[in-house]
Amino acid sequence: MLSERVNRIMLSPTLRISARAAQMRAQGIDVVDFSVGEPDFPTPEAVKRAAKAALDADFTKYTANDGIVELKRAICEKLERENGLHYTPDEVIVSTGAKNSLFNLAMSLFEPGDDILIPAPYWVSYPDQVKVCGANPVFIRTREEEGFKLHPRDLAAAITPNTKALVLNYPCNPTGACYTREELEEIAAICVREQTVVIADEIYEKLLYDGRRFVSIASLGEAIKKLTVVVNGFSKAFSMTGWRLGYAAGPREIIAACSKVQSHNTSNATSFVQKAAVTALKECSMEVERMRQEFERRRNAVVYRLRAIPGISCAQPPGAFYVMPNVSAYLDKEYAGAPIRNTYGLAYYLLKEAHVAVVPGEAFGTDAHVRISFATSLERIEEGCRRIAQALARLEEPRRLRPRALANVVTKVSNYVETRRVTDLATRNELLAECERHLPADSYFEWNAAIAGAVVQLRTSSPHLADFFQENFYPAPLEGELEPHAVLYAVKDVPGREACAFVSLETSSGFLFNTAFYGQVRSLALQLAAEGAARASGALMVHCAVLDVDGAGVLVWGGPGSGRTSLLAQALQRDGVRLVAADAGLVRWGTAAPVVDLVERKLYLKAKGARAVGEIEKVLERSKLENIVTDRVACHVDHPDDTCPLDRGASACLEASTKGRIMFDPYWLGGGRRHVRRTVPRVSVFLAADPVLPLVQELQPREAARLLASGTLPGAQGKPVPFLNPHLAGLDSAREDFLRAQHERLFAATRVVLLNTTLGAKDALAARLVELAR
Repeated sequence: MLSERVNRIMLSPTLRISARAAQMRAQGIDVVDFSVGEPDFPTPEAVKRAAKAALDADFTKYTANDGIVELKRAICEKLERENGLHYTPDEVIVSTGAKNSLFNLAMSLFEPGDDILIPAPYWVSYPDQVKVCGANPVFIRTREEEGFKLHPRDLAAAITPNTKALVLNYPCNPTGACYTREELEEIAAICVREQTVVIADEIYEKLLYDGRRFVSIASLGEAIKKLTVVVNGFSKAFSMTGWRLGYAAGPREIIAACSKVQSHNTSNATSFVQKAAVTALKECSMEVERMRQEFERRRNAVVYRLRAIPGISCAQPPGAFYVMPNVSAYLDKEYAGAPIRNTYGLAYYLLKEAHVAVVPGEAFGTDAHVRISFATSLERIEEGCRRIAQALARLEEPRRLRPRALANVVTKVSNYVETRRVTDLATRNELLAECERHLPADSYFEWNAAIAGAVVQLRTSSPHLADFFQENFYPAPLEGELEPHAVLYAVKDVPGREACAFVSLETSSGFLFNTAFYGQVRSLALQLAAEGAARASGALMVHCAVLDVDGAGVLVWGGPGSGRTSLLAQALQRDGVRLVAADAGLVRWGTAAPVVDLVERKLYLKAKGARAVGEIEKVLERSKLENIVTDRVACHVDHPDDTCPLDRGASACLEASTKGRIMFDPYWLGGGRRHVRRTVPRVSVFLAADPVLPLVQELQPREAARLLASGTLPGAQGKPVPFLNPHLAGLDSAREDFLRAQHERLFAATRVVLLNTTLGAKDALAARLVELAR
């Protein structure tokens, strides 16, 4: 039901933790809340009076979409006076908060395929705003010993032809990092040379300590100003978080684009709040300075107390109102037998046991720190630090070895792209030449795999694809002048191409561009092997699950919504039931009866399949993983009590891993008792989800082959897929007739039934499925 773009993002972790602290306080628990990112000072009285005056004057109607002229002029005057920047009102847009300004910019500038550079640690909303536009957040690691500042060498190394923009937040949330003029000049020079847009988030500019002066990167020359959009607001400096008002200033065409986006979203910011903001800019500098001085005292106090805790290091931030203590010394410990594996686990422990709310560093892109806001009184800072010290002292050394880190690879492309069939030789040769040009000698990987009696060779520039391909299939060494039966190319970083796939069945070759998603490689490899096996011996690759029940094979087809995964998981719990294949088996025609073989060395399953079969979760540390959620910030599931397994020390959250894949050896499920590589098929089962049908309905071979060829079973969800087989690209009528005849031949050798999964509980249906083979 939900859109793909919404599933890319999650609720802000800071808002979630703050809400949980508020819930505990409502229960009468005294919580020291270090999670909030808002000043605890009142809004200046002059601002409130101006808002009341605007209300009394009935200034409550719509305004211009991009803000009232009076406020935009005041912003221009502020930028000229304080930052040395000259803008005209048509180069400024007023929005409902700086966050809204950043969102408008993301929607105006970012496109699918764009890389957006974000120094880490980062504010939690930057990556998700990039993702919702279909662009790619690219994180540049900063170092605690360098004050968490973006180093020019790291910036230069991160820029690629796909780089569109740099998001530069300073003083930084969450680290407080800031830059000197000289440091900004180096960054600006790189951005000008590479023509990289700079989104300068300057919301904390007023909160600098130790006599530092703020320098806007846009003020360093006309060349960088033309590439920079300055974002600021009123929440932090003027303690107006709930008023929701911010602005952006930059090149006229970008601001005009933001105005278009805003006109279809929020429209104008609240009218009387805009009036109050004019007063804030012109009359409230003294209140801002008093607040800054108090924040500096608090910063000194919290840093002093945190540094007194054994094992904690804490950099002194030059700005904002956050500190990022390094807590890595406590991530190997446990409490009451529960391991503290990550900063989410530590934050969960501190909230539960010490009643102190902190934000896990993983929400900001660091796995060694937590964020503490000192936007609270000195008394609460002292009390909170005391509780933290006592809670950390109660943690114990682990009684057992810490689990190994999971072998998990996160890919930019995490699902299948359409595979297009190539039929003419000229196009195939052009694809071949393009692949060869983008296979550099220093990152070339080649592997020969034996699949269904054919040798399929992978040639790739992706170490991840090479690794998974080697694990997935048995090796097939070639000697002398022998040639593989099929060749599969997978190349990355090809300019001008989106992720795409092609197959030439006539020349037994496949081509993948700009995708490291292993499922796509496996799909093409199985298709090429199936074509070769069919030509050589008439063997048939079936896309179904295969079980062995006391030596009798059960072939199970089921589309989306049929309940196949949970039904198979229930069946595998029964005595005498062994797994042969999860989704691909090779039917060979024997003299007496056909047999079905598993053609892979290891199984490649969706994460939801692992959730259904509990034993798989126990072997994650031995498995190869792809796009599994191992970081709490990536978990978008609304867990009961807002507690993810990652909070409790688990190494992964499979429920959140909707695009995750797991590659494992099926023998790990219980050896020969739970897995066998070959079986003799006795019954073919089609899973239907139609309450009108009986529980079991017999089908004739021809009827069953026709139904399977149609690509949809009764009650199925989604669009039809011929033979329920996604590994069939460019299926023409001749191949369809051949496959229908081969399936009819198979069904003539087995019993064929429809099993209605809407009638009865899963355990009862699993029992019936097993009975069909006996």
